[in-house]
Amino acid sequence: MKIQSFNLNTHQKLWRFAYVICDFVTAWIAYTALYSYRKAVIEPARFGLEAMHWDNFYSLGASITSILWVFSIALIGLYINPIRKSRLTEIRLIVQIFFVFSSFYFLIFLLNDYVTDYTDYFKTAGIFSGIIFLGSIFNRMVMGYIIQRNILSKRYSFPTLLIGSRSELQKNLESLSLHSNWSGEIFSGWINTEEKENDDKGFLGDIPMVGELKNLSSCINNLNIRDCIVALAPESHHQLTKLILDLETSRVRTFMIPDTYGILSGQVKIDDHGVPLMEWHIDPMNPWQRNSKRLIDILISILALVIISPILIILSIMVRLTKGPVFFSQPRLGKNQRAFNIYKFRTMRINAEKDGPQLSSEKDTRITTIGKFLRKYRLDELPQFWNVFKGDMSIVGPRPERSFYAEKIIAQAPQYRHIYKVRPGITSWGMVRFGYASNVKEMISRMKYDLIYIENMSFFNDIKVLIYTVWTIIQGRGK
Repeated sequence: MKIQSFNLNTHQKLWRFAYVICDFVTAWIAYTALYSYRKAVIEPARFGLEAMHWDNFYSLGASITSILWVFSIALIGLYINPIRKSRLTEIRLIVQIFFVFSSFYFLIFLLNDYVTDYTDYFKTAGIFSGIIFLGSIFNRMVMGYIIQRNILSKRYSFPTLLIGSRSELQKNLESLSLHSNWSGEIFSGWINTEEKENDDKGFLGDIPMVGELKNLSSCINNLNIRDCIVALAPESHHQLTKLILDLETSRVRTFMIPDTYGILSGQVKIDDHGVPLMEWHIDPMNPWQRNSKRLIDILISILALVIISPILIILSIMVRLTKGPVFFSQPRLGKNQRAFNIYKFRTMRINAEKDGPQLSSEKDTRITTIGKFLRKYRLDELPQFWNVFKGDMSIVGPRPERSFYAEKIIAQAPQYRHIYKVRPGITSWGMVRFGYASNVKEMISRMKYDLIYIENMSFFNDIKVLIYTVWTIIQGRGK
């Protein structure tokens, strides 16, 4: 049953724009109140002014304040998927970012202001903070109410596919229906994970069976599926790994009905309507971590390209002496399996792969004399800071592979597809703990370290990888 859903992307953009405008205006009003109080109360006490006056700094100060507030909210991801998020979570995050923003704003912009009495600090900060806090909460309550009304009226609806055994889905169908009423999910069909289906009609209540697991991707595309809910019987958990990989590739929102282990592990959260569901997050980092990592990548790549530019020039001259191009580019697979060109200093002779793709080995005759030096200290990777700046790569992340070898790895280890959840990196946990791989078997062994990194991504783990990388370079353990 194909459901003609509304244009989600268009409505997401419209609501995102509305949120940004409201937050910008709220911050502008908060700054205006702060500015007015200073001009009407504090400055007359200092300068003896009889009437409030507005100087040229007002517009600049209001613009800076509004931009900083919108940027802070964007940094924690509150403008992502404005239609499809928990309103309680949204309010909680607003409260958290408000306290951080207000504290920094006070320390940077208000602490050195002239005051006749220290209570003026609290008055100015209170006026500003109160308006920006209450205004932001009010905006989200109003817009959240409008969005929820659209969901309840089915103007906003999300075609949903149920995946699992008949028995597991049947016993949870009532709670799932409750969940769907409030979340806007409309059950388009279900896929049976059991080998046999006794009912020839294949209906689950009034929900039709629409295919088998082997046809999952085509079902999702043909039915415009936005959400999938998985309910596997305990004896079918061996199917979970491949199923999750397929759902990640389809980029649908995935929920799972938990078993006892899932509940005891603490991964299950009760949704806003009391239904126990475990959401499978495609991205291993929350928006704050992801945006912070990207911001740090941009800053570090800019600094690196500027600071090491003399080294890059010297290395370019050295490589040019080997009679050939200075740089070597090659298609690699990045986040979401998107192809990009990776850049390196050329370390091999020209036409090194005239007989087809080949991995480098310990005593590779294709490597030039200068190339051996560059590889030993991993200096050939320095041009990849440009890839980082462009957004193709990160400083730390799994090393990207060519599609030729990626297909070979996936054929033997399907879980390799998990690395496409994040940007590839210049250095990785697999590189510092395992090193270079000379064949597919070694690539799979190295992959285990990268998967561990992905499931434990954090700022501190990135620092750990960078420290190990520096030590590896000092020891000259590249090849």
